[in-house]
Amino acid sequence: MGRRRATTIRALLALLCLLALLAAVMGREKSLEVVLGAIEVQPVDFPTLALSPKPNQFLVCPPGYCRAKPHLLGPAFAASVEELRQRWIKILSAQPRIEAGAVDEGGMQYDFIQRTEWMRYPDSITVRFIPVTADSATLAIYSRSHYGGNDFGVNEARIRAWLDLLGRPA
Repeated sequence: MGRRRATTIRALLALLCLLALLAAVMGREKSLEVVLGAIEVQPVDFPTLALSPKPNQFLVCPPGYCRAKPHLLGPAFAASVEELRQRWIKILSAQPRIEAGAVDEGGMQYDFIQRTEWMRYPDSITVRFIPVTADSATLAIYSRSHYGGNDFGVNEARIRAWLDLLGRPA
């Protein structure tokens, strides 16, 4: 029993050393891709979006806009859709580890990836700005993790914090 345990411990240590070497040579993000697979950022169509059963996602949507039941209703803002978009971009430009992704200027939809600080796990965030009137707008946001089944509330906390910043006077 002692010999088997020692062999198992040595194998685990060797695996950890190999993973550390992989991260050192390739970088954390590329290493994640090699070990866990490349992320696939699928286009989001909010009106037809179906949520997965996993809890590692968070959806904000105005009433009647999404097929899926949102976790939070999209708030209305006393700003034009363009003003709302500009405020959002300004808030995201101050966030750590954000990468811009696909952009649909005509549809007012934008994709971003934010990575965790240490492990560099990627989460995708898609936002669509929706005009209500000439001087009011709302938005739909879908934040989701690419790896794992549980995000421990990270997607929800992120979006709630950003909405809080967005609701404050500019």
